[in-house]
Amino acid sequence: MEFKHIIFILSVIGIIPLTCLLMLSQRCMKICVFLIPLILIKYQETSINFFTNKNYKGTALGYEISLIHLIAIALLLAMILRRWPVKVLFPGNILYFIYFIACILSLISTQNNLYSGFELMKMITIFIVALAITNYLYITHDFDTFLNGIACVILVSFFIAFKAKYFEGRVQVPGIFPHQNSAGMFMCLLGPVFLSRLLNKKDNFIKIGFYLLVFLTSFLATLFTYSRGSLACFPIGCTIVIILSISFNFNLKTIIVIFVIAVLSIFSIIYSAPTIINRFVNAPQISADTRKHFAETAMNIIKDKPLFGCGINTWSIVANQPKYNHYLGTFFGDEDPEYMGIVETVYLLVGAECGLFGLGALLLWYFYYLFQAIFQGYQWRKTECFYPLAGLAGGLTANYLQSTLEWVLKQQINFCMLFWCFGIIAVLIQGSREHTTLSYLELYALRREEYLKQLEMAAATAAEEEAGQAEQLEQPEQPLPEDQQNPPTI
Repeated sequence: MEFKHIIFILSVIGIIPLTCLLMLSQRCMKICVFLIPLILIKYQETSINFFTNKNYKGTALGYEISLIHLIAIALLLAMILRRWPVKVLFPGNILYFIYFIACILSLISTQNNLYSGFELMKMITIFIVALAITNYLYITHDFDTFLNGIACVILVSFFIAFKAKYFEGRVQVPGIFPHQNSAGMFMCLLGPVFLSRLLNKKDNFIKIGFYLLVFLTSFLATLFTYSRGSLACFPIGCTIVIILSISFNFNLKTIIVIFVIAVLSIFSIIYSAPTIINRFVNAPQISADTRKHFAETAMNIIKDKPLFGCGINTWSIVANQPKYNHYLGTFFGDEDPEYMGIVETVYLLVGAECGLFGLGALLLWYFYYLFQAIFQGYQWRKTECFYPLAGLAGGLTANYLQSTLEWVLKQQINFCMLFWCFGIIAVLIQGSREHTTLSYLELYALRREEYLKQLEMAAATAAEEEAGQAEQLEQPEQPLPEDQQNPPTI
């Protein structure tokens, strides 16, 4: 029995006591939320794929159950048992349901129901994890615990990549991720968030130093990937953060931090410039040709099946057909569908697999949160919640631009992280709609305090009334006037 099988069995057995522990202790819930991102470091070792096909080139390779999923279920159950207001319909979730329906409708023309089920299962489990995280953040507004867990993931990934680059001699290093493009996209999404933290939130020197280290390591980890999309999009995301910070929350600290980061970044770029230039100038032509030919194949599928596509997670099967792929028998086409590569554009991939309906639903879902990150950033500009919104506005822009070149936003780790970031935005949208900057627990504490004060005031008033009545009873009877003591008789 493999190690991950043992972990899985222990997790299933332990989900009930874990739920009880989380229900009894809010501190344990905080630790749980901190650990959920950290499991990404050992994601493959703590997950099991049922009916898996490891050779298949798709966005999902099996019916996957991970330790993250089990912990998220325990977290949700604990919040329900504590009678916290667990919500399902956070802002934007309806758009995700529409996208999910489009993916289900693609089963009408799927070539393999089993493989399509892999991706649908992934979408369900990722939604459950996102629901647990979003509800916790909505109820507590404890963004720091969650982001600190992500910061630790970035640091661990950087040191693994550093070791691989300078001690093992590897050129492109992914860190903890399955591919360098995945690592680059992850850093492009989260790096701007920590830059925004430095620019827009008051912290002590220890925290400033820690978050500066996290941001710089995310930048260096991006350089280590030598992913052209990441190298181009990371600066764009950071630029958007700087523009929003100067526009909505300008102060002297912003200028100082920008200057320090700019100096450190310039030195890093100068050091890595020869390799970066070589990556762009001398990139193999075969890579560009492969992207072009797969894009043509995707367009052929969209033209043939424009409404519902060819079936989710079946690109590698359908793209192998001669009527779509005109390059079979060459380097760009493979007669074995198990090894067919994926079109390097998430939008063309979704368009081919789920049709224009699915692509439209995906774009609505994606850009709703980008628009809200900018709009809510203006709404929350005078609060401490401005920094995640400004950071995610930059990170999402970088990810969406990079997705025109790569499909990895649909990989498990990147998809999870994207959905979690959507959860942060959804929580702040909900707070704006409820006209409060406070979490549910803070509002509950205030209402409880007001209720107790009302009880104290009512008790004090009742005590005063009782004291007044007692004084009246204790007063002696006054004698009657003489004329009333001896009334006249007739």
